[in-house]
Amino acid sequence: MGLLGAAYRTYQTQAHRAGVAAEGEREPLTPVSHIVQNAQLEITISDEGAFLSAQPVPKEDVKTIIPATIESANRTAPCPHPLCDQLAYLLPDGGEAHEAYVDQLAAWAGSAFTHIKVRAVLAYVKGGSILADLTAAGLIEPEDKPEKYGKLLVRWRVLPKPENASAECWRDQTLFDSFARYYADACEKRPRDVCMLSGQPDIFCETHQKGVVALHGNAKLISSKDSAGFAYHGRFTKASEAFNVGYTSSQMAHSALRWVAANHGVMMGSRMFLCWNPEGRPVPSFALFGLPAAAEKPDLVSYRKSLLETLGGYRQKLRPEDDVVVAALDAATTGRLSVTYYNELRGSDFLDRIERWYNTCCWHSNRYGVQSPSLRRIVSCAFGTEQGERVKADDRVLREHVQQMLPCILDRKPIPADIIRALTTRAGMPQAYTRANRETLLETACAVIRKYRTDKKEEWNLALDTSCKERSYLFGRLLAVAEHVERSTYDKNESRETNAIRMQTVFAQRPLYAWRIIEERLNPYFARLTPSLRGYYKNLIGGIAENLDWNDPALNSPLDDIYLLGYYQQRTALFTKKETSETEGKQHE
Repeated sequence: MGLLGAAYRTYQTQAHRAGVAAEGEREPLTPVSHIVQNAQLEITISDEGAFLSAQPVPKEDVKTIIPATIESANRTAPCPHPLCDQLAYLLPDGGEAHEAYVDQLAAWAGSAFTHIKVRAVLAYVKGGSILADLTAAGLIEPEDKPEKYGKLLVRWRVLPKPENASAECWRDQTLFDSFARYYADACEKRPRDVCMLSGQPDIFCETHQKGVVALHGNAKLISSKDSAGFAYHGRFTKASEAFNVGYTSSQMAHSALRWVAANHGVMMGSRMFLCWNPEGRPVPSFALFGLPAAAEKPDLVSYRKSLLETLGGYRQKLRPEDDVVVAALDAATTGRLSVTYYNELRGSDFLDRIERWYNTCCWHSNRYGVQSPSLRRIVSCAFGTEQGERVKADDRVLREHVQQMLPCILDRKPIPADIIRALTTRAGMPQAYTRANRETLLETACAVIRKYRTDKKEEWNLALDTSCKERSYLFGRLLAVAEHVERSTYDKNESRETNAIRMQTVFAQRPLYAWRIIEERLNPYFARLTPSLRGYYKNLIGGIAENLDWNDPALNSPLDDIYLLGYYQQRTALFTKKETSETEGKQHE
């Protein structure tokens, strides 16, 4: 189907929503021959063109639908919009720009597709009092120069409001329809060709919309003006031979993409990620980047139940045969918008793969219960730097690696080895981070390692596995016991690091060498424990150690990533046992 095909199909199924601002939407779907601009001034006039009032546009309501021609929508030189425009075009001293604006508006007002609001605006602008009216309203200072206010865009309200219509020109469906029919008639004599999107004859369009992604306002998806370069030369003599999208189809596709991006897109750095169903059925697009935090600390059972309930609601609305489109857009230059990722899935496949990801890429956090790290958190922990209370990745790194992770969810591809290595390395350097951040790193690493190992047909549970004889896992358990022994002798407010934490980086590379040092340094701490605790910890260390072959020459080789699983799970088991013992002790007091 392709991105533009999916967008064109989206507009066709959602055309009834064009120009209608639905509750909760940042932007409405734009009608054909219209664009969205930011308005700064709002002028109210009567239906006879008399000035009534003027006010600034609130910042939360600046998005305004205005009529636009092919030329004005992409203007670089002076070229007026048909109705709402900047003051430089509306003021009588605007010269040729003002004359062009009045002539264009007069042509619409005098056509068979005229509208009462068009005639009212034309009468008011011809009156020439707009600057004086804005000055009297306190919106422009008398001493201001045209350069200061010339780029302020004006939108119109006409009272009394027509029956079954809105006073606001940017919300009036009858006005949208009036201009669309007028402009289609005005373009009737333009060259036509078969559109590659619709398959129908359409107005030949060389200039297409910009501003699909608001951050890249001047970037275009379709552009063919590089006739002297290598855009299409070598295979074709004209741009239309390479790719021809008609005016109407282009308007529909670009409007739909902008609508999806504005209301459902997720921005990572400078890259916009989109996920939607062309028929408008609800899609859990948020699940591609992370589930919302649970209100309470869930265990594995409640976590999976919540996941099934969340996706179950979408399974009832999204049919198995429905399409789900996933795309990413970014601008390499200020003028070119590229499609960096594109995928289409059936609704059932999309939901199944989302469910599998969250069932296998999750971990039990001592702070938050069972949870799955978001893609942003995975990338930040793997490649970011500590910035205050968080670990954050550079925008360029974030956008590239989040996109690199998408096939791991949607196509069930293995997690890239560089991400596993980076997470394992950083989680093994606890002294480089604050305690809160090191916990985040460790929990994220464990979740991703478990997912990576599960995809390799290994089975790793969230609870401690005392039957596991794997060397790296056993060494991770030993490290956790050593840390717990030393920390259990600290005073309540003591914050110094244990020997196990200090030596963890060396331990991961030379475990046998580091363990002998750590074990020797445990003796003073054992001496401070009660005989029963001392015996418990020594028996625990002995039980773990007896599963290792101490004569194996490979025992001192670097540990695999799963040592972090053993470390975390053993540490959690020890803290859980301690909390249980303390609770039982208080009950017996």
